[in-house]
Amino acid sequence: MRLSSFALVFVLAAGAGCGGDSSVVCTGTGCSCDDSDCTCAAGLECKAQCGDEACSLDCTTAAKCEGNSTGAIALECHDTSQCKAAGGDGSTIVCDQMSNCDLKAGAHSTATCSGNAICKINLGAASTIRCQDQSACNIKCDADCVVTCTAGTECAATCGPSDTAATSCPDGRRVCGGSC
Repeated sequence: MRLSSFALVFVLAAGAGCGGDSSVVCTGTGCSCDDSDCTCAAGLECKAQCGDEACSLDCTTAAKCEGNSTGAIALECHDTSQCKAAGGDGSTIVCDQMSNCDLKAGAHSTATCSGNAICKINLGAASTIRCQDQSACNIKCDADCVVTCTAGTECAATCGPSDTAATSCPDGRRVCGGSC
């Protein structure tokens, strides 16, 4: 009896990975995954722990999601979801409708906030951020970043470790460490 209980625990623990050769672990009542692509079902919670592997996390309506990777993370936060993630270089985030997003990622990352989304974004060097529609964006970025804020947005952008204000350009862009 003990051996079969041990085997059941081992099978359940092994099933926490997302499949294939992936080491991504997705937990929570609403989490499902295919290799390193995780989805959090509407109205539920999930966490994706990706280690150093690139992974994605898709948060559907009213989900509460959290993802972590030292590799690139691709986060999609939809409708009224609450999303938080930390990713490495080359990460991406799409935060739309009335979602609430908090992303910290490395260099060469991209973020898009649209609809009535509330976005708190902290990205590394050479990253790009687009804040559009009626979204509210609080952006912190390292050198050589470009933040585009369209009419109707609430947009604040600071640069580098000293949090200096981004340079405002006539075309609506805000730049860190570069010129218009």
